[in-house]
Amino acid sequence: MPNNYNKPLLLVSGSQFTQNALQKQLKSILPDTIKIVAHIIDNSSEPAPGEYFAVFSSKEVFREFNEQNTGNSAKLDAYIIAERTMLNDNIEKILALPRSEKILLVNESEESTLESINLMKKIGFDFLQFVPYYPGCHIPDQKIRIAITPGEIDLVPPGIDAVYDLGPRKLDFAAIVRIMSYYGLVEDVLPEYADGYLKSILEFAKKLSNVAEETSRIMSTVRTELIGTGHYARYRFSDIIGCSEKLKEAKKVAEKISCTGLTVLIEGENGTGKELLASAIHNASDRCRKPFVAINLSALPDELIESELFGYEEGAFTGAKKNGKIGLFQQAAGGTIFLDEIGDISPKMQTKLLRVIQERQIMRVGGNRIIPVDVRIIAATNRNLKEMIRDNLFRKDLYYRLREGYIHLPALAARKEDIPLLIEYWQRNLFNTNKEISSDALDLLMRHDWPGNIRELMNLMKFTLAVCEKNVITAADIPFLGDEVEDRNTKTENSVTSNKEPTTVSADIPDQISLSILAAAAAIQQEGKLVGRNSILRYMERYNQPVSEYRIRKILQQLEKNNYLEKEAGYGMKVTDQGKIVLMNQK
Repeated sequence: MPNNYNKPLLLVSGSQFTQNALQKQLKSILPDTIKIVAHIIDNSSEPAPGEYFAVFSSKEVFREFNEQNTGNSAKLDAYIIAERTMLNDNIEKILALPRSEKILLVNESEESTLESINLMKKIGFDFLQFVPYYPGCHIPDQKIRIAITPGEIDLVPPGIDAVYDLGPRKLDFAAIVRIMSYYGLVEDVLPEYADGYLKSILEFAKKLSNVAEETSRIMSTVRTELIGTGHYARYRFSDIIGCSEKLKEAKKVAEKISCTGLTVLIEGENGTGKELLASAIHNASDRCRKPFVAINLSALPDELIESELFGYEEGAFTGAKKNGKIGLFQQAAGGTIFLDEIGDISPKMQTKLLRVIQERQIMRVGGNRIIPVDVRIIAATNRNLKEMIRDNLFRKDLYYRLREGYIHLPALAARKEDIPLLIEYWQRNLFNTNKEISSDALDLLMRHDWPGNIRELMNLMKFTLAVCEKNVITAADIPFLGDEVEDRNTKTENSVTSNKEPTTVSADIPDQISLSILAAAAAIQQEGKLVGRNSILRYMERYNQPVSEYRIRKILQQLEKNNYLEKEAGYGMKVTDQGKIVLMNQK
C-alpha cells in the first residue's frame, strides 16, 4: 500500500459552510498526521504553493479551480471530484412530507440543485415532487409551501411556510474509499468506518422501508377492497345541479379550494349534499387518481371510531383480526378522507384527531409505531360547531384546524328555484322517464319547506314516479300533503303547551309514533349504544317503522321537553325514570 502521509490534502469547496462540514467529516476519519489545507473558490485566490492530493466538492468547483489556478502554484499529485450524499441524521425529517404537493429544493447553484434532486430520488424519495430553486432562477408561479435545503437556508425565497434543513451534503462512501486508498489506510481505517456507515445506511433503510411497506400494504388493500365497498369518489362538480346564487357561490369556493391542499370543513343541514361536494372536491384535485374514503362518525363509540380510522395491530383486543387491520387514514394514502358528522365525536376522539391533523401521523390501536400518513382531510357536519364550542362540546383548536377551507351548503328551502332543475336532471339521468310535472304539482313543491332537503325531494320523486301511472304528475300524486298539515297541527299544539311543566306522567301521554321512538331510545340505551336521531332512524328502519329524520328530531325535542328524555353528559340522550314509567304503562 502506498504511504502518502507527507502529501497534504487540498480540500476545495465553493463556500465556507461546505468547507467546514467536509473538514469535520474528514478529520473524524483520517489520522492527525494528514494535513488538510482548505481552499474556498469564493475567495478568488490561489492556494499556497505545494504538491497536494486534492478533493473537489463538485464538478463545478473543479472547473472554477482550474480557471483560478492560472499560476499553477498548486501542483496536484492526484485528485478526485467527490460524489456527495444526502444521507445524514436529518433525512428522516422528510419521510412524512405530502406526496401531493410540490416541494422546493434549494441549493447554491443550478448544477448542485439538480444534483441534489437526483440524489434524493436515488435514495428512495422519488415519490416527492421536487421543484429546483437556486440564486438567479425565477420563483415558481405555483404556490409552494414547503422547501428542503442541504444547509442553504439563507437562499430560501420568502413566502415558504416550512423549511426542512437537511444539513450539508457529505462525501459519499466511494469518495472516502478513494481518499483512504491514496493514503494507504484501507486496511487500517476503512473496516471501522465501513461498519459505522453500514449501520447508518441500514437504520435509514429501515425507516424508509417502513414507509414503503405501509404504502405497499395500503395500495394492495385499496385495489382489493376499496372499490368493492364504495370507497371512491363518484361525483364531480357537474353533478351539483342548480342556478341559485347561494349554490353557485358555494361551488365557486369549492372549485378554488379543490386545487389546494387545504383541510376543508363543509357545513350544512342533512340532505344538502355534503358528501357529494366532498367527492367533487377530491375529483377536481391532483389527488383524483388516489382513494376517496368516507366514514360517518355519527353515533359510533370511541373504540370503533379509533380502530376504523387508525387501524389496529394483531391481538390489540378480543376479536381482532390476525395480522391486524389497516385503518381508513392509511387506506386513503395519497388521496382524501371524508369525515362526515364530525360534530358528533366525543372530546376524547377530538383530541386524538387534532393530533393526527397537526402531525399527519397515526398510531394503530395496540401499536407502538408512529406511521406517517399523506392524506387530505375533508370534514362535514350539520351541527353548529361555534355553539358547541361555546358550550364546551367541541374543541376550538380542532375547529380552526378543520376550517382551513370553509364551505356552507345552503338548505333546499333557501334555493327553491333549483327544484325544477333537479327534477329535470334526475328524470334524464337517474329515472329514465319523461313524465311532465303539472303547474299545480310544481307549485306545491315550491311551497314546501323541505326539512329533509335534497334527499327528501329525491325520495319523494322516486315514490311519485313509481306509483303515478299517468304521463303528467299532478298535486294529487304527491303524498306529503297530509304530513305537511300534520306538522302544522303539531306545531300549533306544541305552541299551546310549550309553557307547561309536566308534573305527572299522565300530564302529556305521547302519541303512538312518539311512544315508538321512546321505546327505540330505551332499546338502544339497553344495548349500551349512544342514543341520537341517527341511531333511532336506523333502529326504526330495521324494524320496518320508517320515520323521517326531521320528524324524529321534532319528537325527540318534545320528549325531552316533557321530561321523558334527557341529555347525557356531553353526547347523546337517555330515557328518564318518568319515560320508563310511560313505557311500562303501555305494555
